[in-house]
Amino acid sequence: MFWVIRFIIFWAAWLVFADKKRWREILPVSVFSGFIGASSDNIMHHYHLWIYESTETTFLADMTDDWSVYIVITYLFIQWLPKQQTSWPMFKYIFLWTGISILIEYIHVVTDHMSFPTWWNMHWSYFADWILFWILFQYHKIFHLKTL
Repeated sequence: MFWVIRFIIFWAAWLVFADKKRWREILPVSVFSGFIGASSDNIMHHYHLWIYESTETTFLADMTDDWSVYIVITYLFIQWLPKQQTSWPMFKYIFLWTGISILIEYIHVVTDHMSFPTWWNMHWSYFADWILFWILFQYHKIFHLKTL
C-alpha cells in the first residue's frame, strides 16, 4: 500500500504544480530519468546495493518508482530551473533538489521500505543525486524541444 500511496501523492503533486503547457519541452528528460531509474532498479536486482523492502511485490515498488518519483521529480526540477543558470545559482538549485531527493530516500529507509545491505549508504545516494541532477540538467539543455 505504501508504494501505491506514494504514487498517488507524486502524481497529485504533478497535477497541482506542473506547468502542463511545457510538457513537450520537459517530457523527454523526464522519460530519460525514468529510463535511468528503471535501469538502476534492474541492476540492483543483481548487485543489491539497495533493496526495496516490502510485503508487496518488488515489481510494484519498481514500477511506482519508475513511473512516479523519477518522472515527476525530474519534471518539476526542469520546470523550475533558475533563469540565471550560472555556477552559483545552479549549485544552490541542485543543492535544494538533492536535499528533497535524499529526504524522500530517508523516509523510505526509516519506514523500513528500503535498506542498504552492502557498502552503499545515504551518503553515496546523495553524491549520486548530485551527478544525476547535473546530467538531467545537461540533457535538457542540449536536447530540449521548444514549446509550440
